[in-house]
This record gives sequence, C-alpha cells and structure tokens, in this order.
Amino acid sequence: MVEGEELRFTGNWFIDAGILGFVNLMEEVYGWNLKELQRRIREEPEKVYYGYFPLAYFYKLSGASGNNNSTILEATEFIEDFNGDKSQLLDTVWWIFITRIFEDKWINGKLKKMHKTEITDRKTGKPKPAFNDEKYIKYVEEREALLTELSCDEECQDTIKAILKKKEICKENRHNLELEHLEQLVQHVDQLPEKCQEKLRKALEVNEELKEHLKSQWVSLQEMPSKRADDELTSLKNKSRYFRIPVDSGFYKNFMFFNNSKGIFEQLEDFKNLIDGNVEYSEYLRKIDKTLSKFLPSDTEFPNVYYTSLRVEPLLRYTSRIFIYLLNFLSAFTFVKGVGQVFFYGSTLEFSYHVNKRLKVLLLQTSEKSSIFRITWQAVIDTLIEEKAQWSLENMYLVQFSRINQQNLVNVEYIGIPKLHASIILDDDIREALNIKLPTHIKDTSKNKPKEKLTLNDFEGEWVLETFLRNRPLFPLVIRHVSFYLSLGKLPYLTTSLYALAIDAKLKASSAETSVFGPAFFKRPKRAALEVKEYYRDMVQATWAIKEIFGNINGKNLVYPLLSAIRRHNRNAFVNILLKVLLQSKIKDKVTMINNYLFRRILSNDKSWEDFALALVVGLVGGGEDVSSGQSVVED
Repeated sequence: MVEGEELRFTGNWFIDAGILGFVNLMEEVYGWNLKELQRRIREEPEKVYYGYFPLAYFYKLSGASGNNNSTILEATEFIEDFNGDKSQLLDTVWWIFITRIFEDKWINGKLKKMHKTEITDRKTGKPKPAFNDEKYIKYVEEREALLTELSCDEECQDTIKAILKKKEICKENRHNLELEHLEQLVQHVDQLPEKCQEKLRKALEVNEELKEHLKSQWVSLQEMPSKRADDELTSLKNKSRYFRIPVDSGFYKNFMFFNNSKGIFEQLEDFKNLIDGNVEYSEYLRKIDKTLSKFLPSDTEFPNVYYTSLRVEPLLRYTSRIFIYLLNFLSAFTFVKGVGQVFFYGSTLEFSYHVNKRLKVLLLQTSEKSSIFRITWQAVIDTLIEEKAQWSLENMYLVQFSRINQQNLVNVEYIGIPKLHASIILDDDIREALNIKLPTHIKDTSKNKPKEKLTLNDFEGEWVLETFLRNRPLFPLVIRHVSFYLSLGKLPYLTTSLYALAIDAKLKASSAETSVFGPAFFKRPKRAALEVKEYYRDMVQATWAIKEIFGNINGKNLVYPLLSAIRRHNRNAFVNILLKVLLQSKIKDKVTMINNYLFRRILSNDKSWEDFALALVVGLVGGGEDVSSGQSVVED
C-alpha cells in the first residue's frame, strides 16, 4: 500500500490483524466505518496517520476515560481544520491534546508514591529520573512523615484500622497506607479522636498541595516546544523522564515509547519514526522478529531458516504504515469468556471487518460461547446475507489466544471450505434450509416425560450447517433425525432433511468424478448449487407421489422395513419392498414417476442411492403436500 492508497490485506496474517485492528480503533474512537476510513485515507492520509491515529491510539492507551471526550471532540475539530506540515500536526496533537488526555493518569502515578524509598535509587540514594523534581520530593517526604505520625499513634490506630478494614497500618515505624486509603479516610475524619483528626487534616493538606503542584506542572507542559525560550526548553528536556507519558503494553515491550527509560521527548521521537516507517532510526525497526513480538521468530534462534529474517524495507514498499498496523494488532481481537481472545481472518479486509463486527454482536446476544466455531460461522452467514456480497470462503481462519498480553497462542483453526461447498452455501435457499438444528435425541431422559408432552426444548440435536461446514456426511444425521422423530410419532423436518440429502448426494457424486483439469472440473463449483436444487426438486416430486400412493393403500407399516434396508445398505431389499406396494396402487401416473425415480436415482446410482432412498421414507412419513409448510409446522 502506498501513501493515500486504500487499506487492503497483505496476505500475512499478523500484519493483516494489525490492519483490521487499526480499522477497529478508528471506528471505536471516531465512529468511522471501514468505508468512511477508506475515504479519509484516500483524501487526507497525513491527517489520518499523523493526527487522528496518534490521538485515538493514546486515547485508548489512557483507558479511554469519559472525562476525555471533550478533548477528543476539540482535537478532532482542530485536525479537521488543520493546514500545515505533518510533523507540525503530530507535534500539536502530542503536546496539546495527548498530554491533556494523560493528565489524570500522570498525576495519579506520581501521587501513588507514598514513600521516599519508592522514588529513590537504592544504590546511589539519588532520586530516580522519573521522580527527579525537588518540590515533588519535598511533598512526598512531608506527607510520608505526617502519615507515619498518624498511623503509628496507638490512639489513632484502632479507629483507622476499623475504617479501612486493614490489620496493619504501621510497619517498622513507617505508615503502611496507599493513596486509596488516604482517599477513604477523607470521608471519615470526624470518626477519629480529635488529635488524630488534626494529624490527618495536615496530611490531607499536603497531599492536596502535592496534587496541585503536579497539576500545574502538567498543564504548563501543554505548550508547543517551538514557542518556548531556549533555556526553558533545555530545562524541560532535562526533565523528559519526569514528564514521561505513562503508557505500557504487555504485548509490545520493545517499542521505545513504551520503555520506562524513555522520556516524553524520546517517546514522541520514537512514535514519529514509527509512523514514518524510518528504519534508519533504530536497529529494532529494521526487521520484524521477536524484538517486536514473541509470535515471530528471530535470526539467532533460527539462523538456518532463510525466511525468518524478515526485513522491513521491502515490506514498506507495499505497506508503508506497517508499524502503525503492528501497534494495533490487539484491537483485531474479541474477548470471549471461557475461550480467550478470538480473531476471524478471512480472504479480504472488507469480509473480515464485517464478520468480526457481527461476531461481537452475536457474542453479546448468546449465553453459549463454548462453540466458537458455530458462532463464527453464524457471523459469516449473517454477513453474507446482510451485505449481499460474495466473498471467498476458502481461506478463513480462527486465531485464538488464552492471554493475549502474554502472547500465548492457543489455536489457529482453519475454517475455510472448498469452492464446491462454498458455492452451495452461498445459495440463499440452501443456506436457510441448513441453518437449523435437526433434533436427534432427548436432552434429559431422567425426566421420563410422556412422548405427547415433549416439546422442541426437550430435544438436543446437530446444527446441520456445522456438520456440512466441517465436511462431514449429512446422511447419518438425517437418518438419526428421522428415526428419532418416528419413535416419537412426530413428522421429520422435511425441507432441511431433503436439502441435506440432496447435498450429500451431490458431494458423493462429485467425489466420484475423475476428470481433472478438464472443462467439467472447473465448472463444478458453479453448477453445484443448481445440481443440488435439481436433486432436491426430484426428491420433492417423489415424496409427493409416494405420499399419495401410500396414503391410498395405507403403506405406513412399511416405513421400518424400508429404513432397515437402508441401514443394512441393501438396495435390492429396499426396491423390492417398494415394488410390491406399487403393484397394488391404481394411481398409475404416480407409480410411473416412482418407478422412474427408482431406476434413475437408486438402481443406477451406486454412490448415493441411500440418500434418494431415505428421501422417499422422509416423504412417506412426513407429508408432501407442501414441503416448506410441512417443516415450519414442526419447527414452530
């Protein structure tokens, strides 16, 4: 991808996850869908990458506090109206808006240091660079002394312990309190003995003064360096570590702006070079390996594997913002309770974007999250229906982690299906027919409910679509369903059963084709759905005919012998049973139709005769006047 070119997948799942994560981030913060983001990248790429992205990324890192919404709105308006250099845009967003977003987090980080030892280097005894401010150190020392005097006073201890529900508040002649304890005590000052109240008030006053000092420091930071005097700028740079933006990533530890040893100026420099894709800036940006992610190999671990040294320079020619996408890797994933972090990876960005969005909605709506395969495929199907588009269903993966911050890869499951299957599933009628469960057994037999009182909620079954998508035969599922419903005196699901049998027959026929790379081979996927429907229509007509014939001669008692013949794979027995009945019928046109069906679909069909035979049984016991309504009556 070159500057201003629309986003698209690269074929590398790791980078592509980052691209989708980038899209998700921009939609989460600004409400832009993929189409709107693509438009903005085409028309104003520098504003997107140097203005909107840094703001959104650090906003998300800050915890996305609601208090920062006004800052986001103000910054968005500024970026929208900005006319100038991209570096100037990034500098302004950084110093004016990103610093404002982190004000509370930075102040609280400093306030939480309750002892001087926490901000002092043990070896040198000097203040750590992140806390090297004389006034700040003085306030921390003063507050510590006052809190120690309060906590270690025996007259105050019992009441404070009761308020805080804490066993020990003074340890080795030092207070053992955290900032949140101090905030709790504010609400209960009057409960303390009078002298303890005075000590607490003094400590609270110092804490408030410290807070105001930190706030004034941070607010003064929110000014463009270019507008500062030289000596002022030098002084500020000397305190770069003190003013570090408090960001961390359990995932990317080695990007320098996450490194605690880097100050606010160094963080900005590193971040700018990441956006620029400037691999000359640092060695760690020149190759993509474990210096960036534990998922990736390194040259030292695999020196004899030529493809492990993945250099960035060639990738930048096609993916100029590669580091931006890598930073957004985490945003591609959805957390599923009991499963982990999940990311659907499809053939295109657009397809993956829509499926992952739908997946999130389905996860919110369902309480059953154990079958992530089923939920994901439901998202795929819903996307196909809603977007009225056709995407390749071959190259699809479900990437799963247990704890993503520790980069523990649990599973990468291939969930794609062959073109032949895809062409079938893309047909609306077929997909709708398969997108249900066929009941096959009773959930809880211990209840001993009478057959006539059993409802659909009492049954367990298999999602037909999942069986198909997992490339399993459908015939066994249908025969289990038919047998189960017959045992209950219920009518089987006709439409679903017949479509399932038609598909099963088609796949068996396709597996028997030996012509490879001929014209017929390449036309197979295109004609698959049409042939399934042709099989289905043939089955429907046969069920109508057999129902009328058997209704006329009362042949219901032949159902179990016919099923038995199918189970034993005894084609001759099945045909002979039917022929004996047909000889008794006076409905000659229907008999002719069934005879023709028997010859074409059963006697002359070694591969899938059982499918066509079972279709006759389904029709015999389940009606045939209107297949669709026959099913809907049962399902409702």
